[in-house]
Amino acid sequence: MIAFVALLAGAMAVRSPQLAVAGTLLLLLFAIRVESRSAGLATLWIYWLLIPMVRRIVDLVGSAPASDPLSVLPFVATALLALMELRENRLNGRARTILAVAAAGFLIGVPVGLTVDPAATTFAATAYMAGLSAFVIGWGDEARPEAGSTLERVLRVALLPLALYGIAQYFFPLTAWDANWVDSTQLGSIEAPQEDHIRVFSTLNSPFTFAILLSVGIVFSVSMRRRFGTALVYLLPLLVALGLTFVRSAWLSLVVGLIVYAAAAKGRAAGKTVAIILVCLVGVVVLGSSNPTTKAFTDRITSLGDPEADVSANERLETTNRLLPQSVGQPLGAGLGQAGLAANLSESGETGVVDIDNGYLAVLYQSGLIAFLMVMWAVFASVSAAVYSLGRAPPEARSYRAAVLAILVMLLVAEASADVLFGIPGVVFWYLAGLSVASAASEPVESPKSGLAINRLSPSGATP
Repeated sequence: MIAFVALLAGAMAVRSPQLAVAGTLLLLLFAIRVESRSAGLATLWIYWLLIPMVRRIVDLVGSAPASDPLSVLPFVATALLALMELRENRLNGRARTILAVAAAGFLIGVPVGLTVDPAATTFAATAYMAGLSAFVIGWGDEARPEAGSTLERVLRVALLPLALYGIAQYFFPLTAWDANWVDSTQLGSIEAPQEDHIRVFSTLNSPFTFAILLSVGIVFSVSMRRRFGTALVYLLPLLVALGLTFVRSAWLSLVVGLIVYAAAAKGRAAGKTVAIILVCLVGVVVLGSSNPTTKAFTDRITSLGDPEADVSANERLETTNRLLPQSVGQPLGAGLGQAGLAANLSESGETGVVDIDNGYLAVLYQSGLIAFLMVMWAVFASVSAAVYSLGRAPPEARSYRAAVLAILVMLLVAEASADVLFGIPGVVFWYLAGLSVASAASEPVESPKSGLAINRLSPSGATP
């Protein structure tokens, strides 16, 4: 077996270094997951965080192919682990309904898309469905109270070094792989407001993706039981890195998420959240004009909603006004893969609407009104489950449940500025959705060891 794997890896390396690395990492993930569920899921989240940088490093060795296997590796890895989870967990009727309705909503646009651009449609379908499959992983984490959230544990450890790496990208010369990616990328918004600087992206693919993950990590961190000073010291690099992405929509989403968290958590957790927000606001006001970097950040934030200065908002509104009537008039949509990143990866020479800075409009445009309503039903059914789970959570678990609800709401706010359901933000959303639906279906009891609420939903889906 080992000889066969080595021979296969060698054959792939001759054809493409990217294919060899992708195949090896996928086999490694499968082997780790067979040995340990928690280690396998942790490896999956690490793949999502680091594979984009691995792609950039491998691209220095050999030119990137038109269809880079490493670009789809995290999606395939997520689907693989979700299938393994599905064998070990029996979802209840509501969970199966949410999955089926959301999947049908995404796939309605596939037939039309295949007639327009099969490559773009295939990639988009893979991305959306793999993200949706994370629902099963979230369900599995909730069904095992001793495991906890594997996503939260990985982000708690990984985001601090990623934030420091992002800060270094802004203040120091870029590494060879990052500089090569910036030179070759088609992202038009990579330049920072301050001259000769970039909007940081750390190990991720874009400033927006990095900003969303930082926001998720910040909400999770606020919910943890730490002293105020310790929490602030930990959060400071994350907040600085978030500021250096210059993604205004991420800040808006984070503020909404923190407000939801403070309202849902109540008590001391809510007070800590308000205190952290006030400290950050005071810092922005005091330092806002003290140097070019902080001034660029405050100018960027204060331009949000300004009709004269907010060029991106005007462009987004113009795109919406142009595409909304067209989307409503196409029952089956323009075809999956005809909006966003997938359209940019078209191999047929025809591209859809690449710059569509509204995730809701992206889904509506690609798959049509009926499909859009189906996906939105699944989304809001998941949020409703998070609300229900919060309402029945004991005091010890309320802070964590409030954080899950706040992140779901935060991602839905961010969806208005980008297709959050596509890529790692979508994986995070559907993972937390599965976790919430499983929590709503379980019977909370008190753990005799920790005093924290655990649920009595067994991996088979039955309540003992």
